[in-house]
Amino acid sequence: MIPGMVGKNIGKWLAEENLPKTVSEFGHRPQEIFVHYEELEERYGADMKNVPLGAIGIYSYAEKTKVGLQQLMAGSRRFNLSTIGRNDVMALTEEAAKISGIDFVMDAYRDVAEQILDD
Repeated sequence: MIPGMVGKNIGKWLAEENLPKTVSEFGHRPQEIFVHYEELEERYGADMKNVPLGAIGIYSYAEKTKVGLQQLMAGSRRFNLSTIGRNDVMALTEEAAKISGIDFVMDAYRDVAEQILDD
């Protein structure tokens, strides 16, 4: 929800001509601020004026998540989503490991690493 709220706030700040410095350093128009704006504009053309900036924020976040998943999959040598499994990921916190049942990063493949060291 945060990317949507940020996008909505940027729209409000643009209308008020009161962009914070942290945003205005990227530009003063939606095309300059939102990295996927032009891609969406190509897709939706004149209808783009009806797309809320909050929606563009959520789209941008989803695209970033997609790229992260693609990188994770490439690192695991998995090129189809259906081939990735629980053994291909690790929990970054002990709490996440406890909740998900996925190995904590410090424990994942420990037995394999110890066997290599013993040999």
